[in-house]
Amino acid sequence: MKIDLNLFVVFDAIYCEGNITKAASVLNLSQPAVSHSLGKLRNHFDDPLFIRQGNEMRPTPVAKNVIDDVREALHQLQVCLVQSRQFEPLTSRKSFSLSLHGSLEPYYLPILQEHLSVESPAIHLNSNKRVNRSELENKLASGDIDLAIDALLPVSSNICHTQLQRDQLVVVARKDHPALSTTLDLDTYLKLDHVLVSSRSTGPGLEDFELSRMGYHRKIALRCQQALSACKVILNNDMLLTLPKTAAQMYSEMLDIATHPMPVDLPEIGIHLYWHVNVDKEPANKWLRNKMILAASNAVKSTKD
Repeated sequence: MKIDLNLFVVFDAIYCEGNITKAASVLNLSQPAVSHSLGKLRNHFDDPLFIRQGNEMRPTPVAKNVIDDVREALHQLQVCLVQSRQFEPLTSRKSFSLSLHGSLEPYYLPILQEHLSVESPAIHLNSNKRVNRSELENKLASGDIDLAIDALLPVSSNICHTQLQRDQLVVVARKDHPALSTTLDLDTYLKLDHVLVSSRSTGPGLEDFELSRMGYHRKIALRCQQALSACKVILNNDMLLTLPKTAAQMYSEMLDIATHPMPVDLPEIGIHLYWHVNVDKEPANKWLRNKMILAASNAVKSTKD
């Protein structure tokens, strides 16, 4: 049987005040409204609950029997409401699920985790939930992922996003590449084989889409999901790899590879943070978003330095 929880607030007030008029004053309700609520409670419990004795309303045995449970339930509800508006990162044991594009994860995740380890040691991050871009909105809506980082994507008004940084594409190759002893030109770029990093099994990459708009096409000899794997592949052959500059610089510090400017002007890439409108004001999600934005800012500064 359904019952309005507000009735128990009235029940507790009458029990405390021992008087309907005083209970109405405490609750900022009219006396008839309180009497009406008491009538509903009496029907629900099939008991008078309070018996008038002079100017007081004395609780019946049934009322005395349930008051502790009612107060505990109201207290837990109040705690729940307060916690829904607050978030204590230092003590929280909350888990967050992130979706980061493969080339972005090693760039953002270490700095983000460095912040969280100090400020929120019990929080758990899960960055294993890579989702297809076509599924991004559904995954955010269902709560399967809390945040996503990717290039600028067409999304509905249900998805909020903010730009973390702007990046540009560069070409990566092994340092002793025989065709790149001088400046990389467009003919050489189009002639050589390429590795494409993509989470999808088919379809063009962002750079291929932009090149095709200019009437150019390149040969994709290998398609893989991880940028690090792609970088290791080109160490032993003459294939080229096109990556965002920040990712390319990071991998060039780890491997014997060199970066080269794109031989043609392509638009910059906007890297965006995505979340669902349902959690836009949710304290925990908002806190993590701010940490991600700070981590991105620090990452950009370290790259420039």
